[in-house]
Amino acid sequence: MGFHSSSYMRAAKMSNEGRPLLTQGQLKSPLWRAYLIPTVVLGGIGGAFIFWHMNDEKRAIHKGQGSNDGCSTTKGPVIGWPFNLIDSHGRLVTEKDLRGDWILLYFGYTSSPDVGPAELQKLANAINILESKHGIKVRPVFVTIDPQRDTPSQLRAYLKEFDERIMGLTGPVGDVRQLAHEYRVYFKKVEEDGDDYLVESSHNMYLMNPCMEIVGTFGLEYNAEQLSEQILNESRKTGT
Repeated sequence: MGFHSSSYMRAAKMSNEGRPLLTQGQLKSPLWRAYLIPTVVLGGIGGAFIFWHMNDEKRAIHKGQGSNDGCSTTKGPVIGWPFNLIDSHGRLVTEKDLRGDWILLYFGYTSSPDVGPAELQKLANAINILESKHGIKVRPVFVTIDPQRDTPSQLRAYLKEFDERIMGLTGPVGDVRQLAHEYRVYFKKVEEDGDDYLVESSHNMYLMNPCMEIVGTFGLEYNAEQLSEQILNESRKTGT
């Protein structure tokens, strides 16, 4: 699973690829293999960003202790957490607004010149396949990792180029960073030169069931057909 570097200013710079570093214990753990977006440790002058949640045990919901909407999960690592962000129309959105739907979530930014647009197009194609061929509706959600530039109006103009159904979310830098942390999403500015800089980031889509439980993560290796097939399989497991 790679990392993508791109210019927010659409400068003609090359993408940088990196590799996540995981301990042998993490690699052997079936729970981490299933849920963990690779944690990247970067040393040196740039500092280090370690996205790691130490409180999963406390936050885990035991089976039978779910919310009053009938949703519950078994004890285990928890990914995702309550949030308050702003959509592309300037409206407040929380995780409660997404419950009840199948969600396909992607973290990116509107200035990405290559990987980001390709992933969004793949997302749009996958939800079209699911709806047109199988009658399954999946709600696509895009969370920016560049809230300084990605205003609601910028998100709206950008996302409509792919699919007007995609919900764009932005907000204060701290809130966006915290949400990315909770979803094990890695991103970091590099090679900063004023307003021109690159960003290294992980690229994964998250499939969440109507209870807002993550049931699948999908990397760059999936195409739209494979992605839609995996989502179809998950939806059939629950009969929704």
